[in-house]
Amino acid sequence: MARSSTSKAALVCAMVAALASAAAATPRAATALFPTAVQLRAQFDDADFAIDTNKIRGAPNDAGNIRAGNQGTFPVLGLPGVDTSFALVSLKENAHNLPHTHPRGSETLLLTKGTLEVFIVEENGMQVRVIENTLRPGGLAVFPQGLIHGQRCVSRHGCEAVAVLGSGDPGTIQVSARLCDAPVEAVASALGVSEEAAARVCAKIPGNPGAGQPAKDKYRQ
Repeated sequence: MARSSTSKAALVCAMVAALASAAAATPRAATALFPTAVQLRAQFDDADFAIDTNKIRGAPNDAGNIRAGNQGTFPVLGLPGVDTSFALVSLKENAHNLPHTHPRGSETLLLTKGTLEVFIVEENGMQVRVIENTLRPGGLAVFPQGLIHGQRCVSRHGCEAVAVLGSGDPGTIQVSARLCDAPVEAVASALGVSEEAAARVCAKIPGNPGAGQPAKDKYRQ
């Protein structure tokens, strides 16, 4: 009987010790899996919290340039409490920031130079709605998440703008380019033309930014 009681006591003690050990280990394991915002920030150097945008080359062409930063290129932008990205937009006279969407983030754009036409295409509904505005320096435009939008510079001296997006990973879908990635029969059906004509159109899709027709004189400066 004494041996049995001793064995049971030893077993209970072992179980208690094991549970205590597991309980002590659980917070550490949880911390490793789900670090706090402070712990995440501690992994970054001081210099990571300041971005020199002059070092971002972008992809310049004859119509301008768009220099962007997100959590893929600057991981600090993906931190909890930050979760943002940006784009520095430079457009030459008549140039377009071609129609596109951001599936995971809204956009706020501040114009710093020139005169800029901006538009938003509303989602499918009872009526087709295109929201259009013209910005001058200091003007600000808001583009809701997921909606097609774009800009056109109508200034003789070009346009410059800063866009901030509400996600460290907002994504970008260029409407014309991605449409042309679809099967050619689908593109032809969407455009209402033959497959041969659709292929010719898609072969001429420009890079972004894209050139455009002369601007309306009443806006030019």
